[in-house]
Amino acid sequence: MTGAMYAAIGGLKTHMTNLNVIGNNIANVNTTAYKAQRMIFQESLYTTRRAGSNGTATRGGNTPSQIGYGAQVGSIDLNMSPGTFNPTGNALDCMIDGDGFFLVGDKGLTFDSADDYTKLSLTRAGDFDVDPMGYITDGQGNVVYGFKMVYNPDYDETATEQDILNAKQEGRNIQDELILSTQLVPLRIPLAAAEPTLANGGLNADGSTNWDAGEAVYDILSGYPEANGDSQSTERVNVSLANPDLYDPETGALSFENLNTLYPGAGGAVGADGVPTTITSYDGPIPNLNDKAAGIEGISVNENGAIIGTSRANGKTIVIGYMAIGSVTSPNGVTHTGGPYYKAQEGAGDLTVGIAGGLLGNGTYLNNAVSTATADGDGYTPQLSNLLDQNKEIKIQGSGLEASTADVATEFANMIVTQRGYQANTRIVTVTDSMLEELVNMKR
Repeated sequence: MTGAMYAAIGGLKTHMTNLNVIGNNIANVNTTAYKAQRMIFQESLYTTRRAGSNGTATRGGNTPSQIGYGAQVGSIDLNMSPGTFNPTGNALDCMIDGDGFFLVGDKGLTFDSADDYTKLSLTRAGDFDVDPMGYITDGQGNVVYGFKMVYNPDYDETATEQDILNAKQEGRNIQDELILSTQLVPLRIPLAAAEPTLANGGLNADGSTNWDAGEAVYDILSGYPEANGDSQSTERVNVSLANPDLYDPETGALSFENLNTLYPGAGGAVGADGVPTTITSYDGPIPNLNDKAAGIEGISVNENGAIIGTSRANGKTIVIGYMAIGSVTSPNGVTHTGGPYYKAQEGAGDLTVGIAGGLLGNGTYLNNAVSTATADGDGYTPQLSNLLDQNKEIKIQGSGLEASTADVATEFANMIVTQRGYQANTRIVTVTDSMLEELVNMKR
């Protein structure tokens, strides 16, 4: 007879857990990009009073007789469907329209393969800003990862239309001075060029200059054949001109010797003054830096996640880079790690990375890898898992944030139902207590 009391106690505990879920949803009704939770009730333990039978030639069968012992928590799920757009007027605030997550983390993380993506945290909260060092960061100080625009080492400003056509057939781009690197890196405003002088190679004898003071200085895409310990690898990394170890401590000029030490295979030619003039085949000027982020105004974010602004030094349009978007097989299966952050752990499936809007073409790999495999099996073939996602159905909406998916009306209705369920279970406890009291009083 007391089994009813234990069933009711199980029901009380389960309804209290559901109330905790509802309370958390209501508390976060105005939390940016909060994903409402849902608890599913599940039947608890059953005991069989009589087993079922299929019957015989002379007697019919019967169904099993079972008694349940209350309810338990079946699951607590996240509703990862997109919330509504909440305009803020902040140019760097972003919302992902569709499935996917922004990727944030500490500085200095490296990604040799797709397996390294799990070093990053996933978030739907796009409250981004520029820190004093020029990094794009979220509200908690984590840097935003993405793909940067870099100098193209294959660029040839004297190329003819036929040269450009021939290069395209060979899989090279000699038309654009700046190209999108697929090395996953922290997004940062390019550093500013120093005042051009004769000493640093910025000022020519005729008075002309090779760069403008304060203009944005991009990284340079360089050959790096040992990127994955594979001498056949054609992957290339960004040579960051912000690395102080690249420069001669006495003259402040970019050191060719230091360059090749830090980036084996970078290559380059040395001018008469000992300053490297090329990296790989790039033959544009390499400005000295003033160690400050370039002045950029009018920063905005487009639907592909590109961070764009205008240089105060020369009025040129600056494309800092593109925010990376991470996608998982099961968005509802990500693990909440606190605050607005998630991890792609067990239950989420594979994590892939790309750019919103299908900007990356088919066959684009991490770290600018290209396949050189031939029909006889020679050459280099990138790992299939390193293929970048196109994310064609995803768009980025700027100047606003994603609102919480917790709906007050729904949560209040669920709270009333939960309260009545809890109340009903307490009645089972009191009725069972009354029946036990009557049993004890039979001796009178």
